[in-house]
Amino acid sequence: MRSLVFNIYRQGEAGLSNLIMSLELGILISALTDRVLILRGNKTPPANVVQYDHCVTNAHKSRVTDLMDIGIPWIDIDQVDITGLLSHEVCDRPAWQSVYYAPENLSILTDDFQSFANGRENFFTIGKNLQDIPLLTFSGGPQSETLSYYSYFFYFDYDNQHRAETILKRIKPKNEYAEFSNRIAKELGDFNAVHIRRGDFKVTLGVTTLERKPGEVVAILDEHFKRDDLLVIVTDEANDPFLNELKLAYQNHLFVDLFILENFEKEFLDLPQHDSIALAYISQLVAAHSQDFIGTMTSTFTGLIQRMRANAGKAEPFKYLWNEIPAPGIKVSPGRHAISNEIPLDKGVMIETAKGPYSWNRVNKRLNPAWMREWPESFLKNGTMLEKTLARNISPPQPAAVAGVSSTKTKRATDHFSIEFMGKTVTAQSNKPDIVNSIAGLFSMMESSGQQEAIGRVNLQYDGKNYTLHVGGKPTERGFARSKILKKIYRAIVEIFIYSHPELVWLHAGAACSSHGCIVLPGVWGRGKSTLTLELCKLGWLFMSDDIVPIEPRDGSAVPFPGTPGIRKADNQTLLRHQVNQLPKLSVQLTRAQVSPIPAPVSMIVFPQFISGVGTELVEVSPAQSAGKLLENCVSFPINSDETIQYLCSMVEGKKVYNLTFSDPSDAVQAMTDKLKRL
Repeated sequence: MRSLVFNIYRQGEAGLSNLIMSLELGILISALTDRVLILRGNKTPPANVVQYDHCVTNAHKSRVTDLMDIGIPWIDIDQVDITGLLSHEVCDRPAWQSVYYAPENLSILTDDFQSFANGRENFFTIGKNLQDIPLLTFSGGPQSETLSYYSYFFYFDYDNQHRAETILKRIKPKNEYAEFSNRIAKELGDFNAVHIRRGDFKVTLGVTTLERKPGEVVAILDEHFKRDDLLVIVTDEANDPFLNELKLAYQNHLFVDLFILENFEKEFLDLPQHDSIALAYISQLVAAHSQDFIGTMTSTFTGLIQRMRANAGKAEPFKYLWNEIPAPGIKVSPGRHAISNEIPLDKGVMIETAKGPYSWNRVNKRLNPAWMREWPESFLKNGTMLEKTLARNISPPQPAAVAGVSSTKTKRATDHFSIEFMGKTVTAQSNKPDIVNSIAGLFSMMESSGQQEAIGRVNLQYDGKNYTLHVGGKPTERGFARSKILKKIYRAIVEIFIYSHPELVWLHAGAACSSHGCIVLPGVWGRGKSTLTLELCKLGWLFMSDDIVPIEPRDGSAVPFPGTPGIRKADNQTLLRHQVNQLPKLSVQLTRAQVSPIPAPVSMIVFPQFISGVGTELVEVSPAQSAGKLLENCVSFPINSDETIQYLCSMVEGKKVYNLTFSDPSDAVQAMTDKLKRL
């Protein structure tokens, strides 16, 4: 198991939003390098809010992973023994001083990269030279300084950026907290929101909290809000006398956390997590629903609200109450320093004072872009970062002094093709170049770099009269028809991977995933699993497989096995199943951006059955029937029969499983996705 041990910022001894930001870095790196994420410091963050202890139970202390689905397999470090494993540190410097770039041959000797780096000098990547090392660590130095907004930390080419955005969209609140915050926001109706950070800023160096005047808050709110409109106040000190002037000016106001406890106390206490941290997180989610929002500069709590609002389509310029950066050379004490105009604001919006392609190039250098504010480059909707990647080039071979940069990919030899799955490689060979090219077509999205030693070899030889298939150096079949060559080679390759990964449960199935979850479609030939999988992809779902789906029993996730999908098409839509099977399969070429780079938790299992002329019907299947049908479609059953039966029985207990009959693929997909959204 290839893994990444990631130290969460300050080993978990930091605020909620800081830990979310830190975790995002670990998620992206582990996902993009196909490693299991091992978390060190996955703790409950200290709560700034203490005045609710009399009415909020903190018995079940919330960690970030209790409140959010992080979208990838992960494990706490105390649940795994890594003793004796060969490891390698990838970044022992603070994240805010560093840039992670990918791929490894992405040019970093360009003006664009220097603009992105913004004066940083620690650049690193995870290239082929680290591929076979089982354990990588990202410590962030002795203090675990792994904090940065992802927009400022990652420098990607187009493909990696697209994959990263897909991964980021999977990081979301768990359903209970998303639905609860949505209900509260709906109850509030239209409202504006302000985040006023007071509590810990009174004792923190470099902020102005104790020097600010209440009238400053009212003045900036008046620039953007109507006093009659509902004002939702998010703060860590609702009883602070500082807020009295604001409450008098905006009498139609409420404090969101108090509103939740006073009006939804039972519902809140019924949540799996209902401590002060959960309350703060829900307050943050509610604030993101606001019509307009003003926050506190240098607060990451504000930064994440601004990002969430932008990703929901509210991408107006970020607004702040005041400048938090002290003038250079002045004496700074906790909570106090001379109020400066070091970061000039116009009605709360930062005024750009310099030029450059990235937002952080255009503001005062004394503002640390890694955490003092979020940036428009983080938006997952408008494609800002994706557009910028188009100008980034793969570099030619670089001098050895440029760490991690290698030459471009060498051209594939004509006599063999290597396929990679979970860090292992199978090589297919033939003395017929056209056969090799056909194999390459079957596994185009699984092509290996060829750097790893092959765990198995499949060799097809033609002597001018007969074809002979060798597996592992031994002849297995001879004299079969040319029309069966690719099917036999495909099966031989898949079997090698199955036997090399006995820990997985391998299903004959299709699968696709989205932010809504992963749908697995088990079935034999002619049932429609390829058709439905590709129909999902037309809607923006990510392709995982249309034929073989490995399942990880430890976390119930489907693992991508993206062989090139194929589909049978006919002008006559009334063909019967056996007639459809007689049609040739036509390959459907997908881009890497359309393929899931990481495993996805299985949300729904659907057994499809194409029947010409019928309407679409989705019928729930009992757990007993589900387990039996999954067993029928399990191609790895002979390897671990007892374990497989046990896992399949436990798998269906907590899953929704359906039989699907259909003739119209689009109707069928609509029925499945509608059902999934309601689960």
